[in-house]
Amino acid sequence: MIKDINFYLAGYALKSLLRDKSKNIFIFIVFSLLVALLASTFFLSASMRAEYHQLIKNYPDIVLTNQRAMQDIPYNTDVVNRVLNLSGVSSTVGRVYGKYAFSQAETVFTLLGIDAFENYANPLLNKLNKKYSLDDNAMLVSSSVATILKQNYYKEYFNFIKEDGSRQKVQIADTFYTPKSSADANLIVMPNELVRKIFGFKKSEFTDIAIMVQNREEIGFIAGKLQEEFPNAKITLKEDLLREYENIYNFRSGFFLTVFVIAFFTFFIIIYDKLSGPNSAQKREIGILKAIGWRVEDILKAKLYEGILISLSAYIFGIILALIYVYIFKAPYLKAIFLNNYTLLSDYRLVFHIDIQTVVLLFFVSVPLYIAATIIPSWRVATLDADEVMR
Repeated sequence: MIKDINFYLAGYALKSLLRDKSKNIFIFIVFSLLVALLASTFFLSASMRAEYHQLIKNYPDIVLTNQRAMQDIPYNTDVVNRVLNLSGVSSTVGRVYGKYAFSQAETVFTLLGIDAFENYANPLLNKLNKKYSLDDNAMLVSSSVATILKQNYYKEYFNFIKEDGSRQKVQIADTFYTPKSSADANLIVMPNELVRKIFGFKKSEFTDIAIMVQNREEIGFIAGKLQEEFPNAKITLKEDLLREYENIYNFRSGFFLTVFVIAFFTFFIIIYDKLSGPNSAQKREIGILKAIGWRVEDILKAKLYEGILISLSAYIFGIILALIYVYIFKAPYLKAIFLNNYTLLSDYRLVFHIDIQTVVLLFFVSVPLYIAATIIPSWRVATLDADEVMR
């Protein structure tokens, strides 16, 4: 491949670009920024999808939520037992959890109750359950939550404001590390009864019911039976969550379409400018080259090198910029669109995951088009007689 390169023509092409360096530098910068914008969106989307795919593996097969007037209300222990008795259901867990707004730090925590005798779909909860035996008034906090609490001078305990306005002082037993998952980044784990106290639940009440199914082929059938048994319930399947995340982060969403339209509209303005033909100085240059004996294929090859030098280098530079922006600087501003910009999510670590197909697609819709837009106008001029071009 390298042997086929005519380095004399490549050198000439580089000098030709430098002669009109202000315009070409502008094109290089715009080209690079467009590639960086699209690639950053691709990388962030791929990373988030990979993370959520991994996250959803830890979800129960079915979640049953009680509703009245389309508002979530608690279930009681009797309902948990009724669900467990349904044919095809392997296990049920009544979950006690809720969102707690910590206005002092302008963020939201997730309080999740655990029971020492339960087996959970989330491996993190099972690990914590086996490792710790929590007191009635103690909790475990994620590393992100611990950082926020320390910043607000809560190092050993935290005062929760309960539903009746009184305070519940809870000791911080330990911290667990959450390196990647945004769902666990704001997590506080404590005994079920303590969560009930803070949120004002009754002793036998649960926020919802997590259901595991023996045969995955029967999930839809069991969901139908649950809907018949509990007509007012909201039923969420693991597959529904996966489909929801795909709809958010696929290329048909409004955000992605907006980015694509803006980027490609700007790019095709550059292509249109190139296709409008060489300026008078460039035409004169082609005429001189023909006059001193250059063949049409030599001129086109030089223009090919020009297109490759500026488009390929801009493409590679844009990809490098996107990698640095997303995986080193953690995609500021752009990430906030996906993660709601909570304070505790500032340490969210994106999974390094690149969809090669989209990177290749981005290459083929940018670099070859620019090269073609460089060669075609030059070919039109190069096929004319030298004296006609020089006029």
